[in-house]
Order: sequence, then C-alpha cells, then structure tokens
Amino acid sequence: MNRIGTQTIATQRCTLRRIVPSDSQMMYDNWAKYEEVCRYFPFHPFTDIRLYQEKVQQWSAQYASGTYFHWVIEWKENGELIGTINLGNVDEASFMSDTCYMLSPRYWGRGIMTEVLHAVLNYAFNEIGLNRVQADVFDGNTASAHVLTKCGMQLEGISRQKYYKDGAFIDAAQYAILRGDSGLLFVKQS
Repeated sequence: MNRIGTQTIATQRCTLRRIVPSDSQMMYDNWAKYEEVCRYFPFHPFTDIRLYQEKVQQWSAQYASGTYFHWVIEWKENGELIGTINLGNVDEASFMSDTCYMLSPRYWGRGIMTEVLHAVLNYAFNEIGLNRVQADVFDGNTASAHVLTKCGMQLEGISRQKYYKDGAFIDAAQYAILRGDSGLLFVKQS
C-alpha cells in the first residue's frame, strides 16, 4: 500500500482537494448543518459552527500521516464547496478501506457523487494500491445505494441493527468493490 495521502483529484466538474480550516464556514453552511444530509449517518447535523470548526481542524491535522484520505469537493464552475468524500478506516494489513460521502442538497440528483466516487475508487486502486473499498448504507438510503452500484460496488449483505440513532437500531447494507472485479473502468491515469 502506498502511503501517499490525500492528493488533489480532478473530475469533469469537480476538484477534490485537502480540507483546510478556512473551509469550515462554507462546509457548515452548505451541508453539515442539514438534517436531510445527516439523516442516513449515525450522527446528527452540527448546530454550532464553533464545534464544526474544531472538527475541520482535527481533519486537516491528520493529513501528515500519509494514510489519511479525505477530500472536500469543490465545484469547478464557481469554486463552491459542495461536499466531502473519504477513504476511511484504512486497514494497511488487508489493503482495504471504507468510503463515505456527503453532498450539499442543492447539488443532489446531478450524478456528481457517482463522478466523484468513481475518481476516488480509481485513486484507491491505482494510486494507493488498495484491494477492497466498502461502504455501509443505512436502511432506506436508496440514493446512496444507487451511486454505489453505478460505480460497480456490489451488495454483500445486510448488517442487522448495526447502528443506533434516535432511539432505534438501524440495519445497514454493505457494499464493496475489489480491484480485480471484472468489467470495471479503473484505468490508471497518466
């Protein structure tokens, strides 16, 4: 596994780059404070910008490790920060990670996350050298399941009552993709 850390990735419509502390206000305003964005995560939206600024500071401090992969998604057309995506819980011994993403509601339904996830999977397999990337999807999050399947990820099963939120246990579907899955368009970019 290559310990190359988070490097800038360009897609057709977006630039994926490292998060810096000065991004916190736009990140908070565009998605971190919205219930509809956080509804399918095991946490609630941030209600205090100061707490979110601390979280962003913590994220940006982790880049020195070489195994921290977390991008803010910048819309090329206007420079607006519209979401985040990561490769988290990296297991170097097994060459695998999780992925998780959030997107501003104003940008939903445009195929952006499919475009971004595809680029991150390319990075995971061709640059970092991972063998497996997986994602959990809360029960009911059909939009995210659709993004994952469009990027070649396969449903492997349901983890019953894996998460607990708002007084209820929640099932999660686990999707995954392997470097060697046939028919994928993960081509090393020059």
